[in-house]
Amino acid sequence: MQKFSLRQLVYERIDRLLSLAEIAFREGKSNYAKRYVFIARKLSLRYNCRLPPRQKCRFCKICCLPLIPGLNAKVRLSKRTRSAKYSCCGCGKTVAIKYCSSQK
Repeated sequence: MQKFSLRQLVYERIDRLLSLAEIAFREGKSNYAKRYVFIARKLSLRYNCRLPPRQKCRFCKICCLPLIPGLNAKVRLSKRTRSAKYSCCGCGKTVAIKYCSSQK
């Protein structure tokens, strides 16, 4: 039971840190935003908690900045592969995440 509650606490903290990173980046404090994302990634590695795809696409793994569409990220939808491609404007890294898992 303790392990379950610890993992749940880690997921809550990661979610809170990523939302704080977005707020800090919108206010122009990119150093704080990088630090928040870095701490969130370290928490997920230390406690062996996988990030869901919804949270994986919220930050860039190379430059550790939160990806905010329209501000520092481009989002392209591909109809053929049924995926959303997030491109970081800072470093140019592209991440593709499927948005439809059902088959025809």
